[in-house]
Amino acid sequence: MISLQDVTKQYPDGTVAVHDLTLEIDEGVICALVGPSGCGKTTTMRMINRLIEPTSGTIQVNGDDVTALDVQELRRRIGYVIQNAGLFPHYTVRKNVATVCRLLGWDEPRIADRVDEMLGLVDLDPDTFGDRYPHQLSGGQRQRVGVARALAADPPVLLMDEPFGAVDPIARERLQDEFLALHQRVRKTVVLVTHDIDEAVKLGDRIAVMRQGGYLEQFDRPAAVLGFPTSDFVADFVGSDRAIKRLRVSPIPDDALGDETIEPVPGVIEVPVTASLYDLLAATLQADSGVARVTPSGKAVRVGDIDRLMMASRP
Repeated sequence: MISLQDVTKQYPDGTVAVHDLTLEIDEGVICALVGPSGCGKTTTMRMINRLIEPTSGTIQVNGDDVTALDVQELRRRIGYVIQNAGLFPHYTVRKNVATVCRLLGWDEPRIADRVDEMLGLVDLDPDTFGDRYPHQLSGGQRQRVGVARALAADPPVLLMDEPFGAVDPIARERLQDEFLALHQRVRKTVVLVTHDIDEAVKLGDRIAVMRQGGYLEQFDRPAAVLGFPTSDFVADFVGSDRAIKRLRVSPIPDDALGDETIEPVPGVIEVPVTASLYDLLAATLQADSGVARVTPSGKAVRVGDIDRLMMASRP
């Protein structure tokens, strides 16, 4: 869906923001670009919709070279969500959400139906919020409107630049959960920029870790980045608690569970097989018996089994 081949961005003063970057992002995947300030993650994202022009290399979206497309046409087929939502302050919520649809020449009844649909999709009642202005919304509500606007014209690609960075931690976690649920429904190809490795691990199907100078250090699934960092830089960036983080994104390997089964009895906590190894570890620690029961198989798991299961879930 999105292909970057040998992409470099060098400014006239000689500063290299992105160095010879190659990435392949599959359709329907959330790719998180993560790294410290100055690593080129935002520059990379902005080159996809040509807010910044690449110096060399090739960027393709759905097989089309972005530099060969009319820039306005390109941007209308790519949704864009930024920190603080970037809403037009003099537009109502409805008018903000309808922005791209109007640019595409949709008729008013179609726009009205789509706006109501999108507001419902992000859990904002159209009758309650549609005629409000951005200053009348909370930070989380403004961010939801920004997502609704980005999705309104049904673009195949969504770019998100630190979308949840300007809200408080409780609201951020809720918005992240809502976005994951939304993505399950709309299945867009998403490029997400964040400086927060925890957010990248939670939201990303793939993580691209970048370092200063625009160098790509590692591109892999979250569990692989956490469990098997390819460099000291990646290991330091993801943190000394990376094993715990990895538990959160590692599924329970059903085929590696032991043969012992246990009945549902007091003191035993049940954990669905669809949960993570982190959930399973927490259950074994919290259970009075020290035993968790994986459902529906009824397999018994103790704290001492977690390391073996972790090895079995190795990417």
